Amino acid sequence: MRKPELLAPAGSWDALVAAVQNGADAVYLGGRRFNARHSADNFDDDALARAVEYAHVRGVKIYVTVNILLADTELREAVRFLHTVYNAGADAVIVQDLGLIRLARRVIPELELHASTQMTAHNVPGAAFLREAGISRVVLARELDLDSVREIRKRAGVQVETFVHGALCVCYSGQCLMSSMIGGRSGNRGRCAQPCRLEYRLVDDRGKPVADYEKVGDYLLSPRDLNISPHIPELIKAGIDSFKIEGRMRRPEYVATVTRIYRSLIDRAAGGGEYDVSGEEVGQLAQIFNRDFTTGYFLGVPGRDLMSYKRPNNRGVRLGRVRSYNRETMRAEIELEAPLRVGDGVEVWVTRGGRVGTEINQIFVGGKKTSFAGAGEVAVLSLDGHIRPGDRVFKTHDVQLMESAVQTYSSSRETRRIPLDFKVRARLGEPMILEAADPQGVTARAATNTVTEIAQKRPLTEEFLTEQLDRLGNTPFGLNKLVCDLGDNIMIPVREINDVRRRVVEQLAATRAALRKPAPLSAASIENKLSVVLGEKESEWSAQFPVLAVAVGGAPEVRAAVNSGAGLVYFSGDRFRSRSNVTAAEIQQARRLCSDAGVEFYLTTPRIAHDREIKQYLPFLKSLLATEPDGIMIASYGWLPILRQLTGLPLVTDFSLNVFNRQSVTFLKEHEIERVTLSTELTGEQIKHLVDHSPVETEVIVHGALPLMVSRYCAVGSVLGGKGEDTTCSVRCRDASFALLDRKGVIFPVETDQHCLMHIFNSRELCLLDTLPYLVQARPAVLRIEARRDNENYVARTVKAYRQVLDSLRSYPDRLPDLQAMMQKLVEGGPGFTRGHYYRGVMD
Repeated sequence: MRKPELLAPAGSWDALVAAVQNGADAVYLGGRRFNARHSADNFDDDALARAVEYAHVRGVKIYVTVNILLADTELREAVRFLHTVYNAGADAVIVQDLGLIRLARRVIPELELHASTQMTAHNVPGAAFLREAGISRVVLARELDLDSVREIRKRAGVQVETFVHGALCVCYSGQCLMSSMIGGRSGNRGRCAQPCRLEYRLVDDRGKPVADYEKVGDYLLSPRDLNISPHIPELIKAGIDSFKIEGRMRRPEYVATVTRIYRSLIDRAAGGGEYDVSGEEVGQLAQIFNRDFTTGYFLGVPGRDLMSYKRPNNRGVRLGRVRSYNRETMRAEIELEAPLRVGDGVEVWVTRGGRVGTEINQIFVGGKKTSFAGAGEVAVLSLDGHIRPGDRVFKTHDVQLMESAVQTYSSSRETRRIPLDFKVRARLGEPMILEAADPQGVTARAATNTVTEIAQKRPLTEEFLTEQLDRLGNTPFGLNKLVCDLGDNIMIPVREINDVRRRVVEQLAATRAALRKPAPLSAASIENKLSVVLGEKESEWSAQFPVLAVAVGGAPEVRAAVNSGAGLVYFSGDRFRSRSNVTAAEIQQARRLCSDAGVEFYLTTPRIAHDREIKQYLPFLKSLLATEPDGIMIASYGWLPILRQLTGLPLVTDFSLNVFNRQSVTFLKEHEIERVTLSTELTGEQIKHLVDHSPVETEVIVHGALPLMVSRYCAVGSVLGGKGEDTTCSVRCRDASFALLDRKGVIFPVETDQHCLMHIFNSRELCLLDTLPYLVQARPAVLRIEARRDNENYVARTVKAYRQVLDSLRSYPDRLPDLQAMMQKLVEGGPGFTRGHYYRGVMD
């Protein structure tokens, strides 16, 4: 089998060394700015250059993450950072921002770009679109099954990379606003606070819990950790180019252990023959970190078997149960199911009080003190807490495993060695010539500073030279074989042999480091190109008074929108199960209603559509195109090539494309997009700047319950519907409305769509009614109300309020109604409102 690349994470220098020394083919890491793991140690520019050199000498690639959304004020510095990365010799950059992709292709076209999983690539047309945009590799969404991955690799003409181990996001990456909207820490800016790891309960529309949480657990949005180790051969056969380990926030010991095991597994699988993961490997992967394990979506939708409902953090490895506990001596008797050593860390899941954790300082077996107890033995441990017989005990820290991992990155003697073939030629009265060659054919040659002489005692032999040349302890090299051409009875001082060996090895290392390093690009050339691209003057659209748009999910809501003063209606592509199915006939009627009233009518596509879902949706979409809509709003870039083949209608983009800067707008304009919806994470000031400098029309969402997450995991189907790896869902979502209740009593509405995706909405509605005077001055082309899950009464009330204010601003700007009073009335009886990021933003 063809071996895929093993790609390991590094959030620090020690983690980098751990990855390289334990067998990674490539390492991904971030600089001090512009990356999605802001809290990792990361690498400054000097450390980054050293990291590239260190890796390249050892035959390992380096990919640098620049995978966040960027503001206009950051783009110039971001491109300068790409220049630094390129000159350092990094093999590729992992990106999310469409604007940065455009700039990189124009300013540094030599730099290889990989699309981050934050770009939500999840179908063939989406991956092909990214290829056409200049992307050479796509990090696929984690929600794809193996057949889908295989199809993308086969048909999209681009390399694919998939995660094989580590933490999972419950939301499609790049589509999560939960951390951003709740706490102001944006996942799109590398600052996710992981609200998914907190407690939630599934409730009905009255806020009443609908499940037994003593049995189910409280962590309804906390996935298990991905572990695809049992299925490596299937992944290799699927043609995946790179196997990625998640974990830039993990300790170096974690990186060392997981990388070492996956290196062994990939080599074993690619070697053919029977494949198996040993019990020791299974145990070590679990011991180093786990929230319990899942194979993710590779083998299908796992439902509740994806989740760690009982615990959002490391479980460790089960040691057994407490057999007895003496409260006076605070000693617990445990029949061990796994070995235990002094220095190990354990945790007891007590009946009351949560968890009791401690480091083991002493162990007694059979009344005798010992430093080690094996599985099957009864050990007595000192444990303090509300411990009772029957409580479960887990080993959360294995001191031997950790020490073994530390040794791989802290020792001066390298674990991973490059085999060298040496040749020695020595003749009397001549310098000794030493040549070396590595497996890639890189060679080095040097001569001693002195000539050989007649041996007085010990003549130079092949055995002696082998011993001296094999002293490569603190280098990345090792002796493979030696070929000698020696004169008779000659000698040369040992210091000369050692010196020539050192010079040859240094020469080899320098040559290997330079192999992948390109000719540097001058700062002047980069600045010139950058100034040209950033200074390009494009024809800007003519600013008019904004059109009021509303996105709805049903035909009655279209009528309400039209009758209440909307100038544009978006008809939703995500059909929520809480609403009745809409037929093509109803859409035709809605379209006629809009036409008669002079209101524009746009269709919208589903936000997430895997290839099989696209195939299912296309006949319906074609029937909708027969209604002759005025345009189509696309919710992911995969729809763009599809629709361009089907229609010449105007295309606009939804907020899910994460347009955060002018270059992203220009990128989309170059792909025939006529209007872009700006990111909901922009401030009012940023919106005004973008609108002022946009080469196409812009759209701003001003009202509605924003979707915070879209997930292939459905809490309703998993908790209530019985959905698991081997069970189907009873589709309870058809019978009632549901929400998630957090630990503070806040309720987040939940909807499921036609493809069983779960959409979680913000607890409070976005309401920018009182900012309309400023937004109108900014002159976006469209102001939108989001009401896809709301009824006709809501649509009518909300559209009328915004219509009233907009009409006043147009005709009587000095006699506006009381906006604060209107806001209070508009959200009266609801969950409250938020102005989102209009004032606070997500910038550092």
